Amino acid sequence: MQQLHLLCLSLLVLRLILDVQGGNNVLDCCLRTRETPIPARIVRDYRLQLVQDGCDIPAAVFITTKGKRLCAPPQAPWVLRLQAKLKTSSARRASPQGK
Repeated sequence: MQQLHLLCLSLLVLRLILDVQGGNNVLDCCLRTRETPIPARIVRDYRLQLVQDGCDIPAAVFITTKGKRLCAPPQAPWVLRLQAKLKTSSARRASPQGK
């Protein structure tokens, strides 16, 4: 009987540890966005943050050349233009150069 209690207690502790570690995913989410346009010259990449992925708000997350993450509203016209520019420059780098 004592072994059963010990097993249940161990499983409970393990579950608590996993829940705490899983809760850190929120730290990867933008909590707010800024309307201020980001200069294209400082951005090297971007990704989209979705509510379906567990974040509170949708956002375009731009990664700067210095590795910082800047959060922007995903439907803002300047954001869509910057995303298109990044896609175009990325496609150019990925395509092989003809001779």
